[in-house]
Amino acid sequence: MEINPHHPVTQEMREQWHKIVALIMAKLKINHIEITVEDMETFGDGTKAVTIEPKGDVLHVRLVTMEEGMRLARKEGGLSQ
Repeated sequence: MEINPHHPVTQEMREQWHKIVALIMAKLKINHIEITVEDMETFGDGTKAVTIEPKGDVLHVRLVTMEEGMRLARKEGGLSQ
């Protein structure tokens, strides 16, 4: 679920997710990862959010609490409340 679907960064990254995953894996020096149904169910419990913030020539990707993700979305104008 995208919390802030109309934000320009969200729109730009929507088509780049595969590159971001590949870069993360390369930085971690791994070429394979197993994600189970249980992993997906645990992560899909609504307690975590991924944020992406460009700062100059660097893209910051963070795993934050859903509360923090919602706060940032409101700050960026993605939520009305």
